[in-house]
Amino acid sequence: MNGSNMKRTIEALLIATDAPLTLKRMIEITELPKEDIVRFVEELNQEYQGSNRAFEIKAIAGGYQIYTLPEFALWVGALHDRKSKLSKAALETLAIVAYHQPITRAELEKVRGVDSTYMLDALLQKNLIKTCGRLSVPGRPIRYGTTNEFLRYFGIKDLDDLPREEDFGEAITAGFEDTSGELAGEEKEGEPADPSQEQDHLEEEQVEDDMAEDEGNELFTV
Repeated sequence: MNGSNMKRTIEALLIATDAPLTLKRMIEITELPKEDIVRFVEELNQEYQGSNRAFEIKAIAGGYQIYTLPEFALWVGALHDRKSKLSKAALETLAIVAYHQPITRAELEKVRGVDSTYMLDALLQKNLIKTCGRLSVPGRPIRYGTTNEFLRYFGIKDLDDLPREEDFGEAITAGFEDTSGELAGEEKEGEPADPSQEQDHLEEEQVEDDMAEDEGNELFTV
């Protein structure tokens, strides 16, 4: 198969996948060297840009995936019946885990100041965090870290692409808050951050209600 057909093969594989496709897997399937696959991906993106296509190939979570461009987010988002976002409390928990992993629940709660059992369970269910063994101290508390799904959710290649921690906090305030009014797990202004109150409030929320699509870039599917 010539180079043009192999490039189309790479494109077909990326269209057919619903998760980031790793270089290792593409090498196994195509039997091409890494350098050729990377070159084909770059050439495809150049072709997409040159022909003013609405999508691009992004390096996401250790692999490649086709995403629509940010300027089409409004229209692509209309395809979803409900486009909710992670709550501020969930994002706060996730940010602390991301920047301080591996981290125990006690260490997390020391930073947040509230009970975070429910938030950790919810993020585990969403596959945004994972357990990373236990700390070698009495009680052997579980440690938590982020997953590849976390990278995919935020549209980043790896943890090195994370912004500075203080900038991530600004992103939570500016771009990731739920605009529907009530935020799952968020204390109302003027109310104390009582752990039991947060726990009771959080348990009333359905886990799926604060799941969101990646803001700006949407997964391209066929």
